[in-house]
Amino acid sequence: MARKHGGARPGAGRKPGKVGAAKRALSEMAKGHAEDAIQTLAAIHADREAPSAARVSAAVAILDRAYGKPPQMLDLTSSDGSMSPKPTRIEFVAPQVDDESDG
Repeated sequence: MARKHGGARPGAGRKPGKVGAAKRALSEMAKGHAEDAIQTLAAIHADREAPSAARVSAAVAILDRAYGKPPQMLDLTSSDGSMSPKPTRIEFVAPQVDDESDG
């Protein structure tokens, strides 16, 4: 008799696209600090002598968690630098059938 324990089950787990409560709470907390983070970035930009690497990293991390990271650029050019797709040839080869039968 086969046991039905373990493995994937239909309907189990979080639905695709759903965000967990902890992630929503973290996002809301981070959004509360977003204005301060932007002001920190502006202050660092204005103060050219301040050691700012740690403060900038913190500000960027807060903004990323509040609003998500910006989309990345995709390079869609081919190896020759053009946007043109390389030609593709698809050929159907029918199997050969013997007319003679063994019988």
